[in-house]
Amino acid sequence: MKSKLLCTLLLGGVMSPLAAQSDKKSPAALKKAAYNVDKFVAEIFKSKKLPVPKVVDDPTFLRRSFLIGAGRIPTLKEASNFLEIDDPNKREMMTTYLLQSDGYRSHMQNYIMDLLRAKERFDNGQGSDASPYMRFITESIQDNMPWDEFAHKLVSAKGIAWEKGNGAVGYYIRDKGMPLDNMSLTMHIFTGERLECAQCHDSPTNKWERMDFYELAAFTNGQSEINSRIWRETVNYVNDEDFRRSPLGNVMYWMRDNIHYNTLGGGGDGRIKLPSDYQYKDGDPGEWVGGRTHFAKKIRSSDRKNSGTSRGAFAEWLTNDNPNFDYVIVNRMWQRIMGSPITAPVDEYRVPEKALSPGLVRYLMRLMVDLDYDLKAFQNVLLLTKTFQFSANPQAFEAGVPQAFNGRQVERMSAEQVWDSLVTLVAEDPDKLAKRKYSDHIYYKGRPVMVGEKTMAELSSEVMALKTPQEYRSYAENLLDMFTSGSKSSGKGTEMMMMAQKSRPGPARGIARASELSSPAPSNHLLREYGQSDRQLVGNETREANMAQVLEVMNGHVEKMVVSNRGAAVYNALEAGTTDADKVRYIYYAILSRPPTDDEMNMLMRDVIDGSRDSYQNLVSALVATHEFIFVQ
Repeated sequence: MKSKLLCTLLLGGVMSPLAAQSDKKSPAALKKAAYNVDKFVAEIFKSKKLPVPKVVDDPTFLRRSFLIGAGRIPTLKEASNFLEIDDPNKREMMTTYLLQSDGYRSHMQNYIMDLLRAKERFDNGQGSDASPYMRFITESIQDNMPWDEFAHKLVSAKGIAWEKGNGAVGYYIRDKGMPLDNMSLTMHIFTGERLECAQCHDSPTNKWERMDFYELAAFTNGQSEINSRIWRETVNYVNDEDFRRSPLGNVMYWMRDNIHYNTLGGGGDGRIKLPSDYQYKDGDPGEWVGGRTHFAKKIRSSDRKNSGTSRGAFAEWLTNDNPNFDYVIVNRMWQRIMGSPITAPVDEYRVPEKALSPGLVRYLMRLMVDLDYDLKAFQNVLLLTKTFQFSANPQAFEAGVPQAFNGRQVERMSAEQVWDSLVTLVAEDPDKLAKRKYSDHIYYKGRPVMVGEKTMAELSSEVMALKTPQEYRSYAENLLDMFTSGSKSSGKGTEMMMMAQKSRPGPARGIARASELSSPAPSNHLLREYGQSDRQLVGNETREANMAQVLEVMNGHVEKMVVSNRGAAVYNALEAGTTDADKVRYIYYAILSRPPTDDEMNMLMRDVIDGSRDSYQNLVSALVATHEFIFVQ
C-alpha cells in the first residue's frame, strides 16, 4: 500500500518511459547494469583491503539526487513525500521520477549548451539570431537524441539553419571565420584530443603533428555562406556610398546578417592548403593536402572525386571508427553523476589500462554502445548504483582510492543549481514555469513583420534561390515594401503580431529556470555572479566564492526573491504545519531537504521562533545563507 501511495505521489501514476523501451533499457536491465558497475567498484576496495563505503542517509540521497538529476533542490512537497514514507524501493523510484521530469531536460540542457558554448546570438557584429541552433539543442535533449546521432548531426551539418530541424548548422556558424579553431574544439569535445598546439607546430606534449592537424582540418574545410556571391554582386552593382544607410540598403544588409549568415554551403572540400609558414619536411607551404584520420591505425584519405561530402565522412569516423568517442562521453557522464571523472582531466582521452579499474572502463564503454548512446539511460544506470550513494571514507583516500569511486566530493552548487534552487523556493512547482519559446517569425528592427504571411524558413529558402543581382535587388525592394506595409496591419494581423512578440526568442520574463533565460545571462545577473560560463571557452564556468555572492544573499536576489517575498513557496510550510515545531520542520524540508536535529529544534524554539511571521522569515534568511544550502553533498 505504501509503495503504491509513493508511486502516486511522486510519479503521478505515469509509467516510466523506460518500461516501454527495448529489453536492454528495461528497468530490470538497467538495475542489473548498475549492479555490475558496483561489482567493479567493490573490487577496487577489495584490492585496497578496505570495506565498501556505507551509503548516505535518506535526506542526503534526496538532495544529492535532485541536484544531480534535475539541477535543483526538491520542493517541500517532494521532500516530505520522500522523507515521510517508509518504502524499500523509494530511492529507485525517485531516480525514475527525476529522469522523466522536465527538470532533467532543463539541467542537461545547461550542461550541453556550456559544452558547445551555445549563445543567444552569433558574434557577427550585428549579433545574428542563434535561436535555430538553441532550439536544435533544446529539442534534441527533450527528445533524448542519442549522443552519437547528436554529434553526427552537428559535425555533418549543412544548409539553411532556419529550415525545420536543421539548426545543427549553428555548430559551424558559432565559430564562423575560425574553422581551424572549430576543428580543435570538435576534437576536444568529442574525442578528448588537444590539437591547439598542432595548429602552429608539432605538439611537444602529445602525439599530434602539424600535418596531422591539417589533414583533419581538410574534412571540414570549404565553409561558405549560400548565395553570398549574389549578395556581394548586388551591393557592388548598386555602387552607392549612401546605399547602406538607405531603407533598401538596411533591408539588404539585414538579409546578409540574418539569412546568409545562418547558412552553410556544401558538405566540405576534403582538402586544404598548408599555410604559408609551414615549416616541416612532410609538406610545402601552400601545398594541397587531403583529409586523413589517424586513430587506431585506421587511415582514410578523402576522395577528391567526392568533394563536398567530406564533413559527412568525418562525422562517420568521429562517431563510429575511434574508441575515444565512447571513452570521453563515458568519462563525462561519470563525472556528471559521481562528481569526479574516472581519469582526469575529464576531457582528455586515456586508454582504459591507465584507469584504476580498466575492466570498469571497458564495461561502461560497452554499456554506452549497448544503450545506443542513450545518455538518459546511461545516467539512469549510474544513479541506480550504490556507488552514487556512497558516503566518503577518509581511509579510502589515504589508501589511494580516487574520489571518483569514494562518494561525492562536497562542492559548491553550479550557478544554475543555485538559481534553480532559489526558483524552487519561490515557485511551488519550478518545472511547470514558463518555458522558452522559439519561433521562426521574421523580426526587422526589433518588431515582427509579415506575421502569418511568411516565416524565416520560407524567406531564407526564397533568397537562396535567387540567381542574379537584378533578381536579388527586385526581391529586396519587394521585401522592403512588405516590411513597411506590415507596420500598418490591423485587426487579425495586429493580433497575430502581438502573439509573435510574446513568442519571440529571447530572455524569459519573470521567474523561470536558468535554461529558459538568456544564454548566458547578463553580466550582472545572479547566475553570472555565481560563476555561470560566458561560453567563450569550453569549461569556462567556475564555482569559486566571491564577495558579490555574499551581497546577493544579504540584500540582493536572494533577499528579494525568497526571504522578503511573502508569496514564496517556501512559506507554504507555515500552512502545512499545525504547530510551530511542524512549521520549522517543513521549512527545513523546503530549504535543506532534511528535518532539523534535536539540538537545532531546541535552540530555535527557545531563542528564535515566537510564532510571528518575522521569526520564520529570519529562519528562512539564516538557512539560505548556510554552507549546507549552497553545497552539494
